[in-house]
Amino acid sequence: MTALAAGAQQPSEETLRLARAVYAGRLQAAFQRSPVARIADWIAAGQAPTAESLRAAGLTTRSTDPERVRELRLARKVFVRTWGFSIPCAEAIGVLSRLGPLVEIGAGSGYWTALLRHAGLDAIATDAAATGNIGYGFEAGRFCPVEPLSGHAAVRAHPERDVFCAWPTEGSPWALAAVRAMPVGRRLALIGEPRGGITGTPGLHHFLETRFQLLGALAIPQFPRCADQLSVYQRTR
Repeated sequence: MTALAAGAQQPSEETLRLARAVYAGRLQAAFQRSPVARIADWIAAGQAPTAESLRAAGLTTRSTDPERVRELRLARKVFVRTWGFSIPCAEAIGVLSRLGPLVEIGAGSGYWTALLRHAGLDAIATDAAATGNIGYGFEAGRFCPVEPLSGHAAVRAHPERDVFCAWPTEGSPWALAAVRAMPVGRRLALIGEPRGGITGTPGLHHFLETRFQLLGALAIPQFPRCADQLSVYQRTR
């Protein structure tokens, strides 16, 4: 270590505070300029824009504009810390409306269930952590009440309901335990990335491939570098 480096002063708390404030302001500005800036209005109205219109605004992993990608990556940080990981669209609401009454597992902030309820659907939100910060920055149960149930406990508590899950935790077994608890004939709506992506586990993908039938899939809007889609399955054995 050089004498200059050894004698260098660490940034003061005030300098760090100001730097954090500047960065937070930059994130908020990027979010306000983004296509998801009005998501609170979508939730309140029970409506969302079409997937095509959101993709046209840049919400696709295929975006080739480097500056737009950087801007949307910043906006995603605010989105994730406030709502969650997946972007609603009109088509996704339509797909979910054609299922039976829903129980959402791993609901987190509850924004999907809140949106679905305002759209007139019968949906219940559940999560093992029903209140407080659950590790991703957002507050559990912020947008609707969340029943304090793990995934498999929620499935067992509501056996008459189809199951909805958005972005099962990467590397965590709770989503696999939940789908294992689903009775034959029950349907699962899952928003996540394909095998090898950053949602769920290999065991979850294998169980879905061997015990469920894929009924259909919907391409939903995506933040750049994300590959999530909405898939609907039915348990067959």
